[in-house]
Amino acid sequence: MNRRIYMSYNAIQKYLSFCFFKRHQKISLLDAILHLYQKSNYSYELPKTPNSLNKSHDIFSLYQCLQNLHVDVTPIIQKPQQLYKNVSESYFMFAEKDAKILLQFQNELVHYHKHDYFEIDLVLDGETKFFTDNSVSTIHKGDLVIISPGTSHKIEVIESSIVICIVMKKSTFDNSFFNLIKADNILADFFNKCLYSSTENYLTFNVQITEKILEIIQNIFIESYSSLPQSNAICCDYISILLSYALRGLSESNNFKTYDNDLTNRFAKIINTIKVNCDTVKLKDLAQQYNYDKAYLGKLISKKTGHSFNYLRNYYRIQKSCNLLKYTDDSINSISEQVGYSSVNSFERSFQTILHLTPSAYRRKSE
Repeated sequence: MNRRIYMSYNAIQKYLSFCFFKRHQKISLLDAILHLYQKSNYSYELPKTPNSLNKSHDIFSLYQCLQNLHVDVTPIIQKPQQLYKNVSESYFMFAEKDAKILLQFQNELVHYHKHDYFEIDLVLDGETKFFTDNSVSTIHKGDLVIISPGTSHKIEVIESSIVICIVMKKSTFDNSFFNLIKADNILADFFNKCLYSSTENYLTFNVQITEKILEIIQNIFIESYSSLPQSNAICCDYISILLSYALRGLSESNNFKTYDNDLTNRFAKIINTIKVNCDTVKLKDLAQQYNYDKAYLGKLISKKTGHSFNYLRNYYRIQKSCNLLKYTDDSINSISEQVGYSSVNSFERSFQTILHLTPSAYRRKSE
């Protein structure tokens, strides 16, 4: 079978909803696709080109538009037994693309599964349940979940909720995500440990669902389905922009979601708080802000990041001072005060410890 097999999202969703509401049972995506295949409800060509999608300015109109798109179900028809096992990049989505985007189906009987690529789920409206082997979370409108390869999980989407799912090759995700924070070795190292250190890893951010975000999502759909030159690269670029908005939430106090059973998310926020307030932050105040005992928080920071609180604070002070040395004519004494040091000698010692040269030598090198 050389030809690709396509089914409309709308047809699959209608059958899932029919079984749920009329027969009072949920069926799996696999059963729905096989049923439609047996009824010859499929096509060997994409009936609708994504470039014909109308620009949508609200969630409902975007959802209505996306329902008319078609899903490539070829691998599911050819090897149905693989769908709920350890799904590989070569099986599911990546014949010609590094990333794909789709709507999560509502009222589907979902199964725990793993795969060797990254999954990014974003709730555009409503709420849904996110399950791993060790936890159950309710994710709400604006919540974006990045699920690492090898993490056993499932997502239950109810009738009134709209959730998009982006799947991305591991190598492509690494380039997209870690390039966004490559200037921040501490945060990059922390996220690297979070995403790869065990068999159950995920990060949860919160993104404000604005007209701009809807436009980015629509562009990801267009380029993901397009066969035009450079569509793959453009699609990945748009996904990087979406991830940038998620990372921006680290700097906004209300836009980073934390769960009590997930220290990964809490500590990303703690690290970023140290970064943003490096010139004034104190461990005592940080502990009070996040409801920790001071001594306990100090030990926890060392355990989670491999660095002490004082090192992290100095690291971000030195990063900040580098910009001042490059782009201002302020004296070294003035810069040391601006980044929080009580004396220029302390500043110079920290600078040499972290960057292995003096502030004066750095400034000359940057000219």
